[in-house]
Amino acid sequence: MIAALREIVSWVPHTRTLNSLTRMEDFLAYVQKIQYGEFFRYQGMSTQKRLEYVSVIHELSITLAGKSVLDLGPGYGDSLDVCHESGAKVIDFVEIDPFFYTYNRLKGFGRAYRLNLLWQLNRLDPGKYDLIWVKGSFCADNFIKWKVFISLTRWLRQIERIASGSSTIVICPYWRINGIKRQVHDCRNNGFTKTMIMAGFTALRYIPHHNREPEYPITFIKHMSCDTARK
Repeated sequence: MIAALREIVSWVPHTRTLNSLTRMEDFLAYVQKIQYGEFFRYQGMSTQKRLEYVSVIHELSITLAGKSVLDLGPGYGDSLDVCHESGAKVIDFVEIDPFFYTYNRLKGFGRAYRLNLLWQLNRLDPGKYDLIWVKGSFCADNFIKWKVFISLTRWLRQIERIASGSSTIVICPYWRINGIKRQVHDCRNNGFTKTMIMAGFTALRYIPHHNREPEYPITFIKHMSCDTARK
């Protein structure tokens, strides 16, 4: 929590400049000038991150062409690139980091929202998205440790509000590690996973190239059409 606050404070001196940028070449020159390490780290992982996304799309036989897609926390935006190349109709994203927000905004694919994905999804249009993607942009442990302050059930309701009636929601959280081990040893038997299952999500089997031990061991999926049929 403290580390996250420090990161947010570190963004403040750059926000005004980033908000004023209208050309990708100016953004790239700026991150080169200030040497924003996190941007270069994600840039170096671009091939891996693209494979992580494509692996799930193929595994789940998801068609992107003509669909409305939302990525909650795209980082470098490899998933957005894949959606664009695959003919998605709408490609929106939510990103709190002003550098990644600006980088993806300047790609010009769709609407860019600089919001906190845990608290501010009520600002997005309801019933809009056919695919909602969340990979590694929040920590599952926080919903367990801070459940008095952060309600997983309430957050999932926010996501379902912006999903279309035929939407697929894919969520792969980050699990905090202590050295080389997860702090929550059993990722399939804990309060977070139980709440996800109760909310109608299915825990998928391990998907090569997408899931990774110990940080990303499990992915959840929900088809809103099935949920609607049950109701």
